[in-house]
Amino acid sequence: MHSITMSRTGRAAATVLALGAAAPLAAQSLAGDFETVNSFGAAEPSGQIAVTQSDDVLTVTVSARGLTPGMHLMHLHGFEGPDPEDAACPTMEADANGDGYVDLIETREAAGVTMIPLTEDPASLTIQTDTYPAAREDGSLDYVREVDAQALEEAVQEKFGGPVAAGQRVVFIHGAPEEADLPDSVQSLEGVPARVTIPIACAELD
Repeated sequence: MHSITMSRTGRAAATVLALGAAAPLAAQSLAGDFETVNSFGAAEPSGQIAVTQSDDVLTVTVSARGLTPGMHLMHLHGFEGPDPEDAACPTMEADANGDGYVDLIETREAAGVTMIPLTEDPASLTIQTDTYPAAREDGSLDYVREVDAQALEEAVQEKFGGPVAAGQRVVFIHGAPEEADLPDSVQSLEGVPARVTIPIACAELD
């Protein structure tokens, strides 16, 4: 990837694309509430996510509760292309095979594909990593990360052929308890246990 020096206008435009393809410059923040997708045990996942902009830096903040202790995958999901449609959090109607769970593959019709990982380095777009946040013993999780808006925009444009457009994405928290007895019909990525990728909570960014 070649190195470029951006004007102030260029960086502002990149930030607008990051927050939302049609967002005005005055719209400098997005937020959403997590709602349960799949439930395991007595605790229901809940919490909030915020994406805020200051100059050319995006700050992603997640505060969640009701999670199983340990690491949880978290990603922005959405549709590819230069003019992506709005992603939406799936309902139980997405359970196409009727096994009682909405698995990762079944979310794609409503939510699109996995795009941006909420890890130590979101702009790397590296999905398979051990730098996802971990929930504490009480089930709470906090994540704060500053991301270079231009670096993220370039990476998403190169991989998905369109803008970050966070306002058209949803955010999933994944991961069932280790003792969860999931049926074989619950689908996942090749080589990754369904327990790791099954979505437990989803938030739409507005």
